[in-house]
Amino acid sequence: MTETRVYPDRGSLAAGLAEQVAVELNKAIRKRGRATLAVPGGETPRTFLTELSLQKVEWDCVSVILTDEHFVPESSEHSNGRQVRTLLLQNLAAEAQFHPFYHEVSEPEDALPLIATDLHEVLPIDVCILGMGTDTRVAALLPNSDQLEEALGLWAPTVMVVRDHEDGEPRFTLTAPVLERARKAHVLIVGEEKKVTLREAQKVGLVEDAPVRVILNRARATTIHYAD
Repeated sequence: MTETRVYPDRGSLAAGLAEQVAVELNKAIRKRGRATLAVPGGETPRTFLTELSLQKVEWDCVSVILTDEHFVPESSEHSNGRQVRTLLLQNLAAEAQFHPFYHEVSEPEDALPLIATDLHEVLPIDVCILGMGTDTRVAALLPNSDQLEEALGLWAPTVMVVRDHEDGEPRFTLTAPVLERARKAHVLIVGEEKKVTLREAQKVGLVEDAPVRVILNRARATTIHYAD
């Protein structure tokens, strides 16, 4: 089940989504004493992350995780963790606890046990924010990739390494079961091209062909936030 909210501009979207997420985090904290927030990387959520850092939340009770990450240190401009620390973990949100995926190991697979152990303490996700690529990817789940079947499986591990990206970089990604179990989910969409892509993905079809269907077709409600 999905609900779509359309905003007059991208600034309004960022502010409106930040307010909604703050409400949901505070409700989770009141109910369970803590909350876990999952956020994406990339250009699209940057303004949203800054807006969210200004919201009144009991941030010392919030654990922040990523939906996906490059296998690069935070000194790299490609690091999603760097973006979280720079844009979200400031202002009122400076007290939130961040759980990065990157570890200084030889191969990304060597980090998986460390990440899984860390995530075990903070899952399930209370509020999950996802972007979507023009190819319908969410997190680092790519359509028709070699590892997608495993990542979509009921018994998939919490986090996987995928290597099918066009840039050749290995990436960490949360798997479908983790995303599906998020208590609240929001998909952030901007621009006409992604709107058209989303409409196609909302039609009946295989998840393998459009991984965003993982979150669109889940049993719990998902909210789509759109602006041109």
